[in-house]
Amino acid sequence: MTRNWKQYTQNLIKRGEIYINPVFLKSWIKEINEMNRNKLGKPYLYPNSMIEYLAILHCKGFDFRSLQGILQVLSKKLINFPVICYTQIQRRISKLKIIFNTNSNNVGIDGSGFKVNNYGDWIRKKWNVQRGWIKVVIMGNVNGKIVDIRVGSEKLSELSSARGMLRKNKVKKVYLDGLHDSRKTFNL
Repeated sequence: MTRNWKQYTQNLIKRGEIYINPVFLKSWIKEINEMNRNKLGKPYLYPNSMIEYLAILHCKGFDFRSLQGILQVLSKKLINFPVICYTQIQRRISKLKIIFNTNSNNVGIDGSGFKVNNYGDWIRKKWNVQRGWIKVVIMGNVNGKIVDIRVGSEKLSELSSARGMLRKNKVKKVYLDGLHDSRKTFNL
């Protein structure tokens, strides 16, 4: 397989633009007005686009206090907008709804899990205690884009999660491993 270096370079440049491009500054007032339309209680002061921008930076390793510092610098240098507190940044990021804009007819689904910690592993074996695992089931298309995702504890069923994602996204062809070899999945 040959790599298209020009396209690869453009993708890296675009990724850098996403990290530094505060697009929320252009649409702040319009977005706040839409968010507060017919809202009861205290109105929103900060647009979701700003919270999404901060969430991207948080995923890249910035802690919440650093995010508040970034906003303070942007506020001083640009248009002097009100700066959100780091605790409110954390609350708003945790409430963001993840929406994938990828539609595909050919998808693959797989799940995985990992332990949150290693202490008390002997208790798990001796007393059959179920705790400390996070499971993730991901549906992706043939281009490597995420179509849907489910995250939960060790009680999350990969089979039922996969069926739910298939019902929600209405795909034509799906690639699954042997775990999904059942009549219910086949009929779906």
